[in-house]
Amino acid sequence: MEQFWTWFGRVDNVMGVAGVLFGIATFVLVWRQERRLRSQLRDKAALGNFAELRSLHEGIQSANPVAFALSLIPTSESIRGSVQGFLRSQGWDMPIEELNLDGLNNAADLERFINALREKRRAFDDQGYTEIHLFIAGPVQAGTIIGSLFRNWIPVKLYHKPTPAPPQIYEYWMPLL
Repeated sequence: MEQFWTWFGRVDNVMGVAGVLFGIATFVLVWRQERRLRSQLRDKAALGNFAELRSLHEGIQSANPVAFALSLIPTSESIRGSVQGFLRSQGWDMPIEELNLDGLNNAADLERFINALREKRRAFDDQGYTEIHLFIAGPVQAGTIIGSLFRNWIPVKLYHKPTPAPPQIYEYWMPLL
């Protein structure tokens, strides 16, 4: 029995040393990764070529664009007319896809909005659209939802309706980066 406890004590010592070595290795790996991430954040400069990036995406840049008109406010049924006026003023000919909701008032409306956006994205893929010109009348939160669902996909160009509106109604702001 004494041999068993001697053997067990040795195994216990080996396991203890292995645990300490594993802990030290984990600490070093995590510390190095954190240092690397902090260095990347420090080295990440501000977007210096924004004007160039913005102008590069301005206008129609692909073969099959679409205008996407979203009306998410209860006081307006559609912004299609405004979008058509803008497209005419630019001399652009592209189809207009719409999504109209009577506001975003509760969780059920948000769920309906997200599902409708997903359906539109699938439809855009099915129809082979190569870029989206996005016009929104609605709350800012809707824009963040759209950005999260349409990011890293096809180019999405954002338009703004300033107050007072210029003769062409909308202004190009920037691509969805």
